[in-house]
Amino acid sequence: MSTGSTLDSRWRGTACHALLLAAIILPGCAGYQPLPLPDQDNLAPALDAIRIDRSAMVLPPAQQHTFDPADGLDMWETAMLAVANNPDLRAARARRGVAGAQVYAARLFPDPQISASLDHPTGNDAGLVNAYAYGLGYDIIPLVTRGAGIEAATAAHQQIVLDLLWQEWQTIEQARSLHVELVTLQQKVALLERMLDLYQQRYQHSSTALAKGDLTVDVTGTDLTALLDTATQLNQTRQARNNKQHDLALLLGLSPAVPIVLQAPPPAEPVSEAGIASALQALPQRRPDLLALSAGYVSQEAQVHRAVLSQFPSLGLGVSRARDTSDVYTSGFSISLTLPLFTGNRGNIAVERATREQLRAEYQARLDQGRIDVLRLLGVQSLINEQQQLLDLRLPELESMVVKARKAYQGGDISALIFLNMQTTWVNKKLEQLDLAQQSWTTRLALETLLGEAHVAGKLETDKP
Repeated sequence: MSTGSTLDSRWRGTACHALLLAAIILPGCAGYQPLPLPDQDNLAPALDAIRIDRSAMVLPPAQQHTFDPADGLDMWETAMLAVANNPDLRAARARRGVAGAQVYAARLFPDPQISASLDHPTGNDAGLVNAYAYGLGYDIIPLVTRGAGIEAATAAHQQIVLDLLWQEWQTIEQARSLHVELVTLQQKVALLERMLDLYQQRYQHSSTALAKGDLTVDVTGTDLTALLDTATQLNQTRQARNNKQHDLALLLGLSPAVPIVLQAPPPAEPVSEAGIASALQALPQRRPDLLALSAGYVSQEAQVHRAVLSQFPSLGLGVSRARDTSDVYTSGFSISLTLPLFTGNRGNIAVERATREQLRAEYQARLDQGRIDVLRLLGVQSLINEQQQLLDLRLPELESMVVKARKAYQGGDISALIFLNMQTTWVNKKLEQLDLAQQSWTTRLALETLLGEAHVAGKLETDKP
């Protein structure tokens, strides 16, 4: 067999090996499939279009609560809808998938590098052959830092899961608070509508009497002023109700056209101050946001460790096989070493250590803020309870006086201005009583969330990546 035939045979063998390697690698490659953005909203058109999985609820009260909107939504049913269908929570759950993919990527081993070359002699090539070389190399340092990378990605995934849990807690608090706020606004609207009807009747009566000359203009003017003021107050309250209805619809992922009937909650019981000190002491083990920051700190510790490991010289190993143009075959072994003479990864180490210190300070600040927020809300709760007790005690007396004043006004024994002032004071205090009831619930819900009181038995375990 001629030399040329031998060379061609060897080259064909090399090409066959390359094709075989490609046939092995390519089937494992991922394909590309475009994913277009949505072009319309994804708001549910009806309550029954939302699937409620109680086992997926993050809090025991929701897990044990029966969801039946036929008689209107109570506070926990509103919260369950928010957890199941809130658009922001759906986006946050997608971020959890990204973190899981990052853990998967960190666990993969680094790929080897294959090199190949072909040299064709030109000019006076008598006796010369095509030269070629191929080799296999592997970088060792990614194996050294792989463990720290996996630890960092796993802790980062845990942080994302805990951040999601904290966001669910906050969404539950927001849904229940909006529920109370909307019920309060509906009660205000009902009260002001009754008062507007009363003032309309009074103004019709007084304007008729004015036309007959039985009343003076100051009395009729006072009635008209009360009518206009109440109409303005009612309109503003209806505007606020409309805004909150849309806020709740968005929070629940519902179309604003979906009618939502809300049950009035019972009076809020104040959070007991007994055991507050122990609850504050246990915050780092109970609050998902603090647990998430702790997981982020663990992830950064691993990043610092990884940066320290990466300061060692980068080491690459390789084997090669080659033939030169004179038909001489060689086999070789190579080592590549990066000397850390100038950088030595010291810049990255400094950055990672500074980031770790920043995260430590952020954790301390969140811990300090948590304590201050709880103590502030306890003070607010005490002041609200004090004012509620005063109104509960005195408002019935004022209402009784208003009834007597109405009779005296109708009998001409007191002026319209005196009666109107008493009537207006009673309405305003009744509205204040409704506001205090709402604030009492809002404060309680915020304290429950900050202390983890309603959530301490909830799902704090993190998903396994």
